Amino acid sequence: MHYVIGDVHGCYDELMQLLSRIEDADSDATILFTGDLIDRGPKVLDVLAWAMEHITSDGKYQTVRGNHEQLVIDWSVDFQRWWDGRTTGAPCLPMPRTQYDFWRQMSDTGQLTPDQIAPYIRFFQSMPFSRRLLIHTAYGKETAFRIVHAWYDAREPEDSSRQHFCNIWERNYYGRAKTDEIIVHGHTPTIVRDYYIRGQFLFQDAPGMVCYRPGAVNIDGGCCFFPYYYNCYPCMLCAICLETLEEIYPCPLSSRFAGDASREESGVSVCLYAEDGDFDAVRRTEEYQKKYRKKTPLPRLKMLKTMGKA
Repeated sequence: MHYVIGDVHGCYDELMQLLSRIEDADSDATILFTGDLIDRGPKVLDVLAWAMEHITSDGKYQTVRGNHEQLVIDWSVDFQRWWDGRTTGAPCLPMPRTQYDFWRQMSDTGQLTPDQIAPYIRFFQSMPFSRRLLIHTAYGKETAFRIVHAWYDAREPEDSSRQHFCNIWERNYYGRAKTDEIIVHGHTPTIVRDYYIRGQFLFQDAPGMVCYRPGAVNIDGGCCFFPYYYNCYPCMLCAICLETLEEIYPCPLSSRFAGDASREESGVSVCLYAEDGDFDAVRRTEEYQKKYRKKTPLPRLKMLKTMGKA
């Protein structure tokens, strides 16, 4: 079956746990990512090393391009120009830096030359802006899915510059894509207030987990932001199975809420779970379930019907 994983952002431990849960249940799984593998999280280089070893254009692991990969591609042009200027005696200017922490990661490991960053740039450039999959669902109906980082505008040609901008930058809070495809995307964490406040009553959002809009599934749970939201939102690394719409997470809610977030701020991964019986974690889990997960989201029910479920 086919699974899509949301924005990883350097959360390597959660990624390994999520892959393990998926592949233990389905050894033949095909796994796609919504991009934004890099920046923000505690183990960006570990994620990047795994991705460059395993992700290909048509293999078991695939991805689309995120805006963070695009930012590094754009930065590399200025970086090359700056580097060339140093060797030609041009006036010494400050080295251009990426908007987020990719340049620092490369600098800290002594890989900040054009030749050293070139494999990373080629890897990012090889990522397509979107993928269309025709899935034979578990309910007996072929359904088209569009995998993209941010959004897909069906009114625009697939290869247009406007479409590419939309694919990696557009934020859509309401869904309603004018297409027969179900869009699966990330980019906007489901903990973003403007996203879930608008959708909490209309769509029964669960901030920090998979959320649904008419014709769209948002699987960016904001995993890398967990240290700042652990008292209220689980900020999961999210995955969804395209054949069934089953949601998959690295751990149970109570285990996530029991994580020692204070250790994350010192550079240790948030995947440090206490026992599920931890009282505070159980209380927070119950409160979260009661507030956000009492009902099945209506857009999810409509998607399942589109996929052939009676």
